[in-house]
Amino acid sequence: MYLNLREVLEDVEKSGRWSVGRLEKAVVKISEKVGGHFRSSWDATWALHVWGFHEAKFDSEDVRVRVPDIEKIVLEAQKLIKKEKT
Repeated sequence: MYLNLREVLEDVEKSGRWSVGRLEKAVVKISEKVGGHFRSSWDATWALHVWGFHEAKFDSEDVRVRVPDIEKIVLEAQKLIKKEKT
């Protein structure tokens, strides 16, 4: 919404749900707008989701080392929201 990802959002609305492919399209478009660091952080976040949650293969250290990457995504979102409000 804040980055005008209309094309991706229209596809999601048309299909009725997000998919891995649609998420990836959004991540690529966001990275083009805010920088490649976003894609790198997303990759770490996705690995945590798949290998930590679904597959239950990560231990606490695997999670801990990915926290800074996840925080970068949250901080980027906060920055965009604050910029929109001003």
